[in-house]
Amino acid sequence: MAPNWIFDSNLKPLIEILAMFCGCKIEQDDLDTIYSEVKKTDYEKDVWFKYEYSEGLELKVAQDLGSSVIFVDVLANEGLEAKVAVAIEILQIYRLI
Repeated sequence: MAPNWIFDSNLKPLIEILAMFCGCKIEQDDLDTIYSEVKKTDYEKDVWFKYEYSEGLELKVAQDLGSSVIFVDVLANEGLEAKVAVAIEILQIYRLI
């Protein structure tokens, strides 16, 4: 998939949805690490953080400094691509808090 965006408040729901899709469990330590690393990213400078769920699913994120948007690039196997696309579209419209 090409890079897309979500509201920054929807990062946790995206992380959890992707974990559900691949049957992984996300622990608080994982979330803490991801949030810490995302703070070091910058979309304009092409600085991304990559998190691998499994062989068939990878999440890359970069914050858009000064906005409420996080850019996401999800590499998913063919069986998950449609689900991921729908999840991202929902996370662009609604703020899941």
